[in-house]
Amino acid sequence: MNWKVAVLAAIAAAALPAQAPKIALINLEQALASTADGQKAEKKLNAEFLPRKAALEAKHKEIAALQDKIDKGGMSDEDRQKLVDQLDDRTSEVDDETTQADADLSLAQRRVLHDLAPKLIVVAVHYAHQKGYDMVFDISATDLPRLYQENAPDITQEVVAEYDRTVGVAAAREAASAAAKKK
Repeated sequence: MNWKVAVLAAIAAAALPAQAPKIALINLEQALASTADGQKAEKKLNAEFLPRKAALEAKHKEIAALQDKIDKGGMSDEDRQKLVDQLDDRTSEVDDETTQADADLSLAQRRVLHDLAPKLIVVAVHYAHQKGYDMVFDISATDLPRLYQENAPDITQEVVAEYDRTVGVAAAREAASAAAKKK
């Protein structure tokens, strides 16, 4: 009779639904931008690229002024053609500069991601493990989560706080220690 109880217990255990995995969501892009290191990198990129952006905007205004002058007319065909040629040359030049500036900014952003992302992912994995999450899904690539889980918590801000508390503090300590040793 004991074997019947054991079989019934095994069947009952198999029939019970397995516990659903504990799932969390994270916006890694937002997390990277929200860390102290991410904000510092963003300020550095802005300082480096805002002057180029301003110079390109000024050149676009010059192009618009040339176009307005052409549109107003009141000049000889020869003068008009010179302005059209000048506008074409200037537009091509500014387009090339804009393309190069965009490529340079993209490269600089990838370098920042290459430096910060692995650190953040280590912190996110550690945080998820500590909190007992079985899966964490990145929702930063789209406005819609890739997975729907009712009441799945968004752990983005918690991971940012953990990153700043551990990685950011460690980096600050290392920098302070290096500065002290140089003295």
